[in-house]
Amino acid sequence: MGLISSQSRYALRRDLELQFAPRPAKIPITVRPLCADDLDLLMPQDDLSRSFDEQQEIAWRRSFADTVGSGGYVAIDGRDGRPCYVQWLVGASQNDLIRRLGGFPRLDEDTALLENAYTPPSHRGFGIMSAAMALIAERAASFGARYVLTFVGTDNVPSLKGCQRAGFEVHLVQRRLRMGYGLIDISLYTKGGVSDAPK
Repeated sequence: MGLISSQSRYALRRDLELQFAPRPAKIPITVRPLCADDLDLLMPQDDLSRSFDEQQEIAWRRSFADTVGSGGYVAIDGRDGRPCYVQWLVGASQNDLIRRLGGFPRLDEDTALLENAYTPPSHRGFGIMSAAMALIAERAASFGARYVLTFVGTDNVPSLKGCQRAGFEVHLVQRRLRMGYGLIDISLYTKGGVSDAPK
């Protein structure tokens, strides 16, 4: 069967019909759709001063952006007008794309997927993720979604807490199994809840 890998993630969900007041970031931000030049500002490919891990993060997200093509949103730093955060929001109309990406469930018509958040090192520590994520999630209502899902590794406590501050709660626990060098990709889901979330 080849190599076998296992990954555990939380599927967190936000219900857009429930009132929620997000915690503001420590700097003023607004949110808008991703533009062509934003990725070069957020994730320059030729910045060799960044760590290897950071360069890998950038390469992965640029590859994701090329695959998805649309649905990206950025947070803009109100002090200088530069993008300081990016994440992608996709709806049920893109289920074929979601299937090709692998690792995500087929979306119901009233559900959207919010994935691949990235904050450049210059803007970390300002609480941008949770504030921007809350604002971007609300854009899903424009294409008829009530629920927004996002996936986070069970060991990634900072991101989990950031998602919770953006109004997301643990909905499912996913165990993803990959066998045969990725030819077999199976996701098993169990119902999650508050007791599953890190304190």
